[in-house]
Amino acid sequence: MINVILTVWKRNNLEEQLEMISKQTADISDVYVYQNESHFDISHLKSKYNFKHVHSKDMNFKFHGRFTLPLLFNSEYTVVFDDDVISGPKWLEHCVEVSKKRNCIVGANGRNYNTQHNCDCCGFNNEDWKVDSVGHCWFFKTEWIHYMWRDPAVTFENGEDIQLCAACKVYGNIDSYFPRQSQEDPMVWGDLKQQQLGTDEHASYKRTGHGETREKLFEHWMSKGWKVK
Repeated sequence: MINVILTVWKRNNLEEQLEMISKQTADISDVYVYQNESHFDISHLKSKYNFKHVHSKDMNFKFHGRFTLPLLFNSEYTVVFDDDVISGPKWLEHCVEVSKKRNCIVGANGRNYNTQHNCDCCGFNNEDWKVDSVGHCWFFKTEWIHYMWRDPAVTFENGEDIQLCAACKVYGNIDSYFPRQSQEDPMVWGDLKQQQLGTDEHASYKRTGHGETREKLFEHWMSKGWKVK
């Protein structure tokens, strides 16, 4: 079974995401909505959809807070979605298949970094690609979350993607994969809207200091033995 974590901050895409989850073909145990602060009232959705609301009313625990919930889960799998991702109905079923085959973290976006830490993002592909990190959606065996928290976070400003994937590789020898997603089969796409919802003023990559912050993450994890392509 899969526990699903959705995120709410300043983007109002929750109902569309809850509808997306209701159409998934995989076996889902519980849905958790992790809300940072109170920019939206989501109480009207509780009568329409079945989810558990985790609300940090007075503090914004940013990107990492939602990744603490799996420490309390006993589900076999956990999936964490960014607030700008709408997946195809067979996405989670696809994730289960790839994770079982590869014993890996699966994501809706794949990134490879060279030695200068420049990033190449993966597009449509006809086979599973092993990558340095995945993003936008993270599907993993719940027990692996302990690797992520073995080290304190270098920063909470961003980089949860690197922390999860690098820690799992360093401490558990667990790879990350961007799975097969052909243009002809949108049912298994990790993001049907191809990041169209994530280019607004709330996008973390647009913030001052984003690159410098991620550089600190690279330095930390490479000192721990993380190797990029």
